[in-house]
Amino acid sequence: MSELSNTKNHMESFAKAFVESSRKERWVGFLGHHKSKNYKRSAELFNHLDERFIVRNDSLEGVADFQDLGVFYDFLDEPALITFQEACAIGNNKDAIFSIIPGKLAVYFFHEGWNYVCSK
Repeated sequence: MSELSNTKNHMESFAKAFVESSRKERWVGFLGHHKSKNYKRSAELFNHLDERFIVRNDSLEGVADFQDLGVFYDFLDEPALITFQEACAIGNNKDAIFSIIPGKLAVYFFHEGWNYVCSK
């Protein structure tokens, strides 16, 4: 699987797993295709996350090892494969997603400085 299709899979899997049913299809479309207008929508995503699968964990302690790889998306740049440590540094205080295991484990960084672990 190419890196591009892998990043798309991570983002679509995030939407399918962690977004409320009524908003899921919309977010699969947004997250599956990077576009500059996605940034304008980024703050909306928090309100559409399914609360059954998210837990606030601002320290992110115990979520993953610093060297674990995942796909990071900040709604500005194309999704990229980086380490958990890099994601924590870059995602702090902005809206961003770091998908570690597609549809199973991710971190949602919120611009208010809050971090949410998304897991199934």
